[in-house]
Amino acid sequence: MNNELIVERQGHVVWLTVNRPEVRNALSLAITKRIADTLRELSKDRTVRVFVLTGAGDRAFVSGADVREFREHLATPETALNYDALAEELQSALREVPQPVIAMIQGHAVGSGTIVAVSCDFRIAVRTAKFGIPVAKFGFLVPVPDTLRLVQLVGPAKAKRMLMTGEMIEAPEAHAIGLVDQVVDAENLKAAVEAMTATLASNAPLTLKATKQIIEGMAAPTSDVRVGARWYTEIFRSRDFQEGLDAFFNKRKPEFKGE
Repeated sequence: MNNELIVERQGHVVWLTVNRPEVRNALSLAITKRIADTLRELSKDRTVRVFVLTGAGDRAFVSGADVREFREHLATPETALNYDALAEELQSALREVPQPVIAMIQGHAVGSGTIVAVSCDFRIAVRTAKFGIPVAKFGFLVPVPDTLRLVQLVGPAKAKRMLMTGEMIEAPEAHAIGLVDQVVDAENLKAAVEAMTATLASNAPLTLKATKQIIEGMAAPTSDVRVGARWYTEIFRSRDFQEGLDAFFNKRKPEFKGE
């Protein structure tokens, strides 16, 4: 547990690395809370100018939520709402800290991986990275705040395509639709991120803080996951959800009936 989040300080930059390569850096509730708490605590230090969030290894930035928690936390609409409300703490922290946060995406960003990346201020990805939120393939649900943030970034049409088809898209397409800011070859990824951190760290911190807060204040969707309660009730009590969950764990294609 203690080494699941690596925190490194390099001058004015703090690097946060999700270190769970054995599960492709999946986010358990415990590690989600730890990242959020670390961001909020370190953001109080005025000498910290930039955060970088990344994952260990080169296979996955974040592969999604920790599937081992699904059966317990997605058992009812009420537990699913509570689960997503706790997960929302990380998205809120990424947006509320006054310093800019860069997602260094060195591998695939699936499910929560894409959702977390969207909540960062900047996204720089390796050319071989893939992105997707395949909830429709298993009958799950993306929380309202995460859905709205995706819409703000890529627009309604692209958001519908990503969420309704569940397709994975490659980094160049993600760049073309505005999901990521920059795509580079693997050997140039860290240099590209360091160039961005150097630019941000040399600029006026109070201006960056004000700019982030103004834009977040103008564009931020509701942070209350519970506004989606009626959809949680419909989905997490449906036969389709149980079918999707069973198919997910048994690695088979689900057969949905719309009930």
